[in-house]
Amino acid sequence: MLRFGYPGKIYPINPKYDEIAGIKCYPSLDDVPGDIDILMVIVPTKYVLPNLEMGLRKGVKAAVVISGGFSEVGEDGRKKQLKLTEFAKETGMLIYGPNTNGFISIVNKTVATFSQSVEVIKEMVPGKTGLITQSGAFGATIFGRAMRVGLGLSHWAATGNEADLEFCDFLDYMVDDPQTKVIAGFLAGVEDGQKLIRGLDRAAEKGKPVIILKVGSTEASQRAAQSHTGAIVGSAESYDAIFKQKGVIVAKDVHDLIDYSMALSSTDAYPRGKRVGIMTESGGGGILLTERCTEFGMTVPEVTESTAEKLKKVVPAFGSIKNPIDLTGQTLSVPGLIKDATEVMMKVDDFDIVVPFLLMSKATAEIRARGLTDIARDYKGDKTMMVCWPEGPKEWVKHLTDSGIHVSETATGCAEIMNAIVSYDEFRKSYKTPEPLDEKLVEMPSDRRERAMKIIQGAQDRGDKSLNECEAKGVLQAYCISTVEEALANSPDEAANIAVKIGYPVVAKLVSSDILHKTEADVIRLNIESEDQLRSAYEEIVANGKKYKADAQVQGVLIQEMVCEKGVETIIGVSRKEPFGPAMMFGLGGILVEVMKDVSIKVLPVSTVDVKNMVREIRGYKILQGVRGRKASDIAAISNALLKVACLANDFKDVIAELDINPLIALEYGKGVKAVDALILLKG
Repeated sequence: MLRFGYPGKIYPINPKYDEIAGIKCYPSLDDVPGDIDILMVIVPTKYVLPNLEMGLRKGVKAAVVISGGFSEVGEDGRKKQLKLTEFAKETGMLIYGPNTNGFISIVNKTVATFSQSVEVIKEMVPGKTGLITQSGAFGATIFGRAMRVGLGLSHWAATGNEADLEFCDFLDYMVDDPQTKVIAGFLAGVEDGQKLIRGLDRAAEKGKPVIILKVGSTEASQRAAQSHTGAIVGSAESYDAIFKQKGVIVAKDVHDLIDYSMALSSTDAYPRGKRVGIMTESGGGGILLTERCTEFGMTVPEVTESTAEKLKKVVPAFGSIKNPIDLTGQTLSVPGLIKDATEVMMKVDDFDIVVPFLLMSKATAEIRARGLTDIARDYKGDKTMMVCWPEGPKEWVKHLTDSGIHVSETATGCAEIMNAIVSYDEFRKSYKTPEPLDEKLVEMPSDRRERAMKIIQGAQDRGDKSLNECEAKGVLQAYCISTVEEALANSPDEAANIAVKIGYPVVAKLVSSDILHKTEADVIRLNIESEDQLRSAYEEIVANGKKYKADAQVQGVLIQEMVCEKGVETIIGVSRKEPFGPAMMFGLGGILVEVMKDVSIKVLPVSTVDVKNMVREIRGYKILQGVRGRKASDIAAISNALLKVACLANDFKDVIAELDINPLIALEYGKGVKAVDALILLKG
């Protein structure tokens, strides 16, 4: 703290010393003469709580517990940490840690950490990015790299074991902090998902980009899932869904985290669109960057005739005025050529982003860098410039970044960053503070919950943890979700009578709350066209059910209309995953849904915009729009069904664990949808 110029008072406390680093040392907290704003606790585990109690008597409002030996070492440590949590709740003292590296607030010149990373740093680089890490040692690595590459930070917080203050608390602080423009996080996970959602919403409202490198996801919980939705929607997918809903930029590694932060913190004005103008000294480099731009959703448009005429005046005759603009190796003999060509590209309206792709040349590096910073300064706030410079000299790369021009070492990194910035700007412009779903937008009876609860209660009274298909569809019908015509039979004769009323062809399914996936048990027969076929199918599926699970409780055989109209099999599902609660899924359905995984996932509650986006986001959306002579599906009816399922999931968020409607047949435009099969699993 002394080395980096901490302006406040420091009171070392240790009974063994009279002074430390030239500062008077006190034998105990009680002997400190002044007020204490923050108490740094670096003592053996057993002395932590007594020191906090002493601090409380002294009027301390916040403490940073560096000491370890808590939840990270096992059950005994967890019990000790729980006492710290209880102490914080009872007293109101804010406890940061334990087992933390501490924090660094560069803008306030407060280096309250024992991290070795500060020992090798010559100078703290202040800036507009706030860093939060759920790791001390790895967080120090991220911090150290940020300082080395010139990413200026406002603060760094390594959260430790989070006995009291947690990741979301630091997120909230940085959202409100006027000295922080961008928030970067290394996140393993949170316990309170709703608190994270609220923090991300607040960041979105203030237009502060959040970049997260997420680790620690596991598929273990998905292995036990019994529904298709539960098997697809795990904890990792829930985090991904929330990040997408809240505009979080997801980093794949530390380089991404730092590069995205550098680019966004230096952005004074977002690009107006995705049109990229590329200027290069090598045809190969231009082609590479063009391909990566296309891969990441950017466009590399052809230049207009007017722009071509302007470029002809500066581009060598043997170069290319097509985008990407190729200046050739002539830049080595005419160093000002890069500046002149870039200025033309910045002036015209053909591009939203201009990217000079520079090659290694120490001899002309200074001229290039200074020329580009001059142009960027002249057009600041009007058009975005980024530079791709593999092996660029560090001194002149730093010159560009210090001037607010982001420099990428690779074409892939450059394209990824452009896409991230443009995508965040699109999110920022369209973001609206979440509002409760207006149930008036969908027609549902006022007694829907009572009707559905009566069905669910029947299953609970039997001791079942799932509804059979008839019951599940009864719940859907209570919410006005259309199902196929069907009836339950308890004998072949009953089945034959039902089939006559419905009309052939029909489907026959075994109904049992103990057999969840009928295809696996071979207890479903499709396209039955006669009574003889029906009677034979009835006997077969009953026998197969007993063979699959001898003790299964069978409620009968469901006789169902065969949906012969052309339609698209889709799936709507709900699965409850910690820490966020229910998440809703939509995608192309059928028996291969877990293999194809062409789905969109949103954590509830959702808005009408979320629902519309769910349908559009799947790869199979073009199928729903109509392809190869197939008419368009009733997309409005799909959205309506999604809204109803969202209401159902919200009404029973403490009762329903998982829900599948698979398949939900999307019929032609104007003909609606039909739920063919349904599964509901109960909590507890």
